[in-house]
Amino acid sequence: MTHPLRILLDARMLIGTFSGVGRVVTSLVDELTHQPDVRIVALCGEELYPPWTHRTDIELIRSNFRRADRSATRRLWWEERHLPRLIAAAGVDLYHATWNSGVPAHCPVPAVLTVHDLIPWHEPRRHFATRLQWWCHRHAVRASARRAAAVTTVTNYVRDEVIGTLRLDPAHVFAVPNGVSPPAPVSGPPLPCDRPYVLYVGGHEPRKNIAALFRALHAYWRRHRATLELHVTGSPRTLPADARAEFARLPQRTAVRFLGHLDDRQLAGEYRRAAALLLLSLDEGFGLPVVEAMAHGCPVIAANRASLPEVVGDAGLLVDPDAAEDAADALHRLVSDIALRRQYIAAGRARAALYTWRRSANTLLPVYQRALATASEAPAPEAARVMDPAALGKPAPSAAQPTL
Repeated sequence: MTHPLRILLDARMLIGTFSGVGRVVTSLVDELTHQPDVRIVALCGEELYPPWTHRTDIELIRSNFRRADRSATRRLWWEERHLPRLIAAAGVDLYHATWNSGVPAHCPVPAVLTVHDLIPWHEPRRHFATRLQWWCHRHAVRASARRAAAVTTVTNYVRDEVIGTLRLDPAHVFAVPNGVSPPAPVSGPPLPCDRPYVLYVGGHEPRKNIAALFRALHAYWRRHRATLELHVTGSPRTLPADARAEFARLPQRTAVRFLGHLDDRQLAGEYRRAAALLLLSLDEGFGLPVVEAMAHGCPVIAANRASLPEVVGDAGLLVDPDAAEDAADALHRLVSDIALRRQYIAAGRARAALYTWRRSANTLLPVYQRALATASEAPAPEAARVMDPAALGKPAPSAAQPTL
């Protein structure tokens, strides 16, 4: 191919609230635009993403996709009705559906699909108001995965889930880990806090297991001392019922501080001053806060569930999220043992250095080439393995990664 590889990336999720998927897409676009012989075309909704409107290194396509079209039923209808025409008109070599589904029937060019997780698939009652919404989501994900020339996931954990649940050929599914933006340089040590605190960063949906944070804090007070506080992003109004009940049982509710929404600068300050990040999620596709924390020099205590052991590796403490005493004891070890804390800070920084958006983009490019080669029935070019599990401290997954 003599002309630059033109890739259409689905960026419709950038209308409305900025999400985790939005961060992935914008970060990948930033890195892919630096790749030689690549031209990025972004498929936007009816609202263009403001930071992109003055850039000359990205072509923007405005569509009639609205915020109201984000529901599973309307989105499926929109994608089948409008996407083929938009993809054809873009004059691209490849289409990258970045949003769990979105590969239409009769897609005019080869497609790559990214599946971030299958959490809504497994927890339909928490994500869909009707059975029709659930059916549309399942159909869209399954059909998109089968139509795509290649499927990427953000961890090997999700890769195994996608292969098993959607019954895909492992040779067409690749793990492309997310990255983390490097912390902005700061001068001097972090400002001291009145009391040490443990930090939680994330949403309040049930799978995040916020109730376990309050149980762990209570157990810490009982077993050690009552000077440790808990800082939680978001508002107490959005706590699920079980978390509200556990919060009400705390003898010192004033020791819990709800942070609301934080910008990047504020969040960086919270990471730098925290005694530890505590993430006791029952399910995660990736777990970006653990990598962000490690990059900022914040030790990590995470659940030994889902993708978190793969992402954390040996650079943090893994605990049973259902055992409050385990989390309390891990907190005590990090707070009381200075040498151990320094050890995990150093290990965390080294671990976070493996998760860069440049590495993500460099891992994704061979998948694009594989998709183009597969679609044209040509042999795939030789390249490095998409993911080196040993480099990230994880045994090879049950369905081995294909070699590109």
